[in-house]
Amino acid sequence: MLAFKLVVVGDYAVGKTTLILNFTEHKFREMYIPTIGVQFSVKDVMYEDEMVKLTVWDIAGQDEFKYVRTEFYKGASAIILVYDITREETLGNLDMWYKDVIKNAGEVPIIILGNKCDLEEKKAVSIEDAKKFVEKKNFKNVLDIVETSAKTSVNVEDAFLKIAESLANQ
Repeated sequence: MLAFKLVVVGDYAVGKTTLILNFTEHKFREMYIPTIGVQFSVKDVMYEDEMVKLTVWDIAGQDEFKYVRTEFYKGASAIILVYDITREETLGNLDMWYKDVIKNAGEVPIIILGNKCDLEEKKAVSIEDAKKFVEKKNFKNVLDIVETSAKTSVNVEDAFLKIAESLANQ
């Protein structure tokens, strides 16, 4: 069995916990409950006849946890950077998150998720905007940039499986 540690980071209230809950338990939680510190979930997936264990770490996005979270980057196999497509500043803040990741986890594979794509009428960031931002900031090791919805499950499982596939093929 292959085993990988995925660390999910991004600003508070972008939907990190809800994405993880959707992927690991196929559930959606309407009410926002901030993550305190760190939580983790485990999900086993099949890839080419081999079981792959994904331990998904949910790191609090609030500033008061910034000194604690650096410890949890250690040993990460891949990083999931999450922004909220309805809040432009959360895309801009990915630069800070990316630098934090590189400093503490090294140059591991990254996937970027623009969450809440079910809120199309409130959209402030297009996928093209996100791609231009990542290119301008010269992010390295980015596997993909994907719009997701933890509420409707759009692209959630596919994004996590893309990471598992990439890691299994290393």
